[in-house]
Amino acid sequence: MSVDVLAHLVRIHINREAYDSPNPTTGEHLYGLAQVPPHERLYREVDGEREDKPVPRDGEPIHLKEDEHFYSQKVFAIFVNTDEHEIDQKHVSYAQVVELYIGSGGSPSNEYLVKFSHGPAENPSGTLAPGQKVTVKDGMRFRVAGTGES
Repeated sequence: MSVDVLAHLVRIHINREAYDSPNPTTGEHLYGLAQVPPHERLYREVDGEREDKPVPRDGEPIHLKEDEHFYSQKVFAIFVNTDEHEIDQKHVSYAQVVELYIGSGGSPSNEYLVKFSHGPAENPSGTLAPGQKVTVKDGMRFRVAGTGES
């Protein structure tokens, strides 16, 4: 390894393991460096009360800081009216499902009926009401329809 390459290596931590990475690098390289499985998403820890930032699994440049920390988390593929969405939480709320529906071009309404199926053993199917949330699993399906009421 040349001296020039060594000068651009920084120590980072992914899932509490230390790695030496070139700086700048890419998300694709970081996922490969820590062997993050395809069903997990990598996050860059940030200071304060802000949300940690997801690291895209692509070739865009990422500038690293010495001793920076990253972690991976499982993502779940769910379907809302046949549109696939990835979420990184074990639970999803009525409001989140409606937001995914509207964001995918769904018709705005004052009230929605949200039904789900293909869920985990604790909630395999049912209706999700405002204020409720359910445990999710890969491949879970949600059907959202406006009730037409005002």
